[in-house]
Amino acid sequence: MIWVLLLLYAIFIYYFIVKSDSQTSAKIFSVLSGGILILILTPLWSDRLFTIFINISLFFPFVFGILGIIFGWFGIKGGVRGVLLFTNILATVFYLIVFLIGTVGFQQP
Repeated sequence: MIWVLLLLYAIFIYYFIVKSDSQTSAKIFSVLSGGILILILTPLWSDRLFTIFINISLFFPFVFGILGIIFGWFGIKGGVRGVLLFTNILATVFYLIVFLIGTVGFQQP
């Protein structure tokens, strides 16, 4: 199921970003934002890659999330920007919840 969602998001990136009539720099920022979002969603499709990210640093997904939001902000204007910002913010909030549960929720009394 998750492969279908990733494929649909990749088609969205290609059709709405690469084929758009906007500046090349805005296209690059939008593609980078979409690529970072796909990397942020790694716990859904690759446990090994997620473990590599977490072994580097617990804050590594937050860095990706902030970079995705920044790149999305400077990307193509309109609905594409809204989708990129919303999905990157949603993924960052997901990591915040997972981080808080992992660091605060599983401590022994």
